[in-house]
Order: sequence, then C-alpha cells, then structure tokens
Amino acid sequence: MNVWLLGAVVVVGAAILAGALALVQQRFSPPETREPYNEVAGSVFEIVSVLYAIVLAFVLIAVWEQMSEAQRTSYAESAAVVEIYWDAQNLPDAQRVAVQDLCVRYADQVVNVEWQQMTDHVEVSPDGWTIADTIRAQWSSWSPTGDIENAVKEDGRDQIRVLYNARAERLATSQDGLSGVMWLVLIAGAVLVMGVLFLFGIPGRAAHLAVITAAASMIALLLFSVWELEYPYARAIAIGPDAMVLALERFTQIG
Repeated sequence: MNVWLLGAVVVVGAAILAGALALVQQRFSPPETREPYNEVAGSVFEIVSVLYAIVLAFVLIAVWEQMSEAQRTSYAESAAVVEIYWDAQNLPDAQRVAVQDLCVRYADQVVNVEWQQMTDHVEVSPDGWTIADTIRAQWSSWSPTGDIENAVKEDGRDQIRVLYNARAERLATSQDGLSGVMWLVLIAGAVLVMGVLFLFGIPGRAAHLAVITAAASMIALLLFSVWELEYPYARAIAIGPDAMVLALERFTQIG
C-alpha cells in the first residue's frame, strides 16, 4: 500500500476510534461530573505528556538518523566495490579478470538476492560473504613488483576493508529494529497520555471531540513514522539498491 494512503488510514482510524470513545464517554459521563478534577488531571497530564514527548522524539530522531546512516552505508559499499574493480585494472590478466568478475557477481548478488531478503526480513544468504572473501583472497595472492603496484595493492586492501565494514553494517541494520520493550513503552505511553486526556471535563461536545481526535491523530502519526523508519531496508519508504545498481553501471563504463 502507498505510504501516504497507509498513513492516512492509520491517522484517520485513530481519530475515529478516539472520537467514538469520546462520544461514549459523553453519554455515560457528562463533562460536568469531571470538571472538578480538571486541575489535578492537568498536572498529571503535563508530567505524562512531557515525558512521553521526550521519549517519542528521541526514538523518532534515532530511527531517522539510522535511516540516513543506512543510506550512506549503501553508497560506501557501492563505492568500495567500484574502487576494487578499478584497481584490478593493474593486476595481471588472470587475476584482473577474476577480481572484476567477482566484483560484478558481488554487486549482482546484493541487488538481485540480498535486497529482497532484507526486505522480507529473512536470513541473508552467505553467498555475498563468500564472494567478498574470494575477492580478498585473490587480492592477497597478488605480488606487486614496484612502488606503483604496491600503492595499488594497499589501496585495494583499504577498499576491501571498507567493503567488509559497510556490508556488515548493512546486514546488521537490516535486522535490528526497536526492541519489544521500546514498542511497549511507546504504545503504553500513548494509551496513558490519551487516558489522562479523557479525564478532563471539557464543556461542549465539539470542543471535546476536537481535543481528543487531534491528540490521537498526532500520536498515531508519530508512531506510524517510527514504524516506517524502524527498518531502513524494508516497508514503504525503504532504501532501495540504487547505489549498487549504480556500481553495475560503472563496471560497464570502466570496461
């Protein structure tokens, strides 16, 4: 489902549910019976809402930064494999062909196999690691004969190290979402905030509905944002394999 449509469904659904509960409350508990408790409810609501807002903001910022870092990691991995392919131009013919072929296979594995596995939250195939290990073995077996070749080999080693680190970070990020405890805090906190809000005796049905539905909509919107950003490589706004697709295009250009 489109992320905009799904978000609208979640927010509107939360508003409708909260509004329905408010109407039921007005029927069985008129606001006049709750007005004497407004001062106490206001003090409790101030404490609860501020604490919940801090936690929710912290989590939202954390998952947003994780999404941004995951984007950078995907391009770092892509750039590293392109650099390895480029440096392989200096290898003897047999090793050059082998390393460049492995780079193509690696990028193809990431784009056509691993990305879908990350999206589906299933265990990622170890084939990518096998290809990376073979690239490193091929590179290590090369014996350079001059200063230029030594510099190329050292640069290749650095790029292979970057490739390993970026790959490990990508795979870890694809599986590490928020813990169950954190989701419990977010959901229970939302229920608690709304529960305290229902204690207020707000004169007028329209005003009561407006306050309740507005608060429910905002909380639902923020929780939906956290849920969408939790896994950078999955769900509606997931990061795609664009960086590695770009690497495959670069291989063709380098030749």
